[in-house]
Amino acid sequence: MMQSEDTTLSVPRFLSFIDLAYLLEAIKVADEHLAAKIPGVGTNDARNVTGNLNATRQSLMRAVFIASYATIEQNLDELVLMEREKRNVALSPSDLKDRGVARSLTYAIKVLGKDIDKNASHWKDLLILQDVRNHLAHYGPSFADSKDHDTRFRKFSNFEYVTLRPVICFTIEQIERIFDLYMTCIDDFSK
Repeated sequence: MMQSEDTTLSVPRFLSFIDLAYLLEAIKVADEHLAAKIPGVGTNDARNVTGNLNATRQSLMRAVFIASYATIEQNLDELVLMEREKRNVALSPSDLKDRGVARSLTYAIKVLGKDIDKNASHWKDLLILQDVRNHLAHYGPSFADSKDHDTRFRKFSNFEYVTLRPVICFTIEQIERIFDLYMTCIDDFSK
C-alpha cells in the first residue's frame, strides 16, 4: 500500500515561536468572524446566542494563550539546551528542581553564567502568566471559593494581561501584548 506524501511543514522546535504569528492571525480571524455573528440585543434568544458566541470566543482565546505559553517555554528550553551542548556542560536543565520558565532562567544564570535580571518586569510578568496558564490548565477559567483561589484572583485582577469577568478572559489586544512580552523575554534571554 502506498502512503500519501506528507505535505505538513514542520519547523525545528527552536523555531516554533514563529507559530505565535500564526496563532495571533488565527485568533484575530476567528474573533472577527464570531463577533460578526453576534445579533442585536433584544430577545432572550439573541442574548443566549450572544452569550454562547462570547463564551466560544473566550474559549478560543484561552486555548491560544495556553498554546502560546507552551511555545515560549519550549523556546527558552531549547535555547539552554543548545548552549549546554555548545559548552559541553554535564549538568542538564532536567537535573534542576525548577520547571518551565523558572528552570530555564535558573539554568541560564547559575550554570551558563548569563547576566539575566530575573527581577526585571518582563520576567516577573512572564512568571505571573505561568500562574495564569497553570490555573487554566488545572482549574479552568473560574475560581473556587478557597484561600488559594482568592489570592490568585486578587493577583490576576491587577494584571494588565488578563481580564476577570469574574472568570479569566482575554482580549485580542491582551494576546498581542502577551506575544510582545514573549519576544522581549526571548531577546533578553538571547543576549
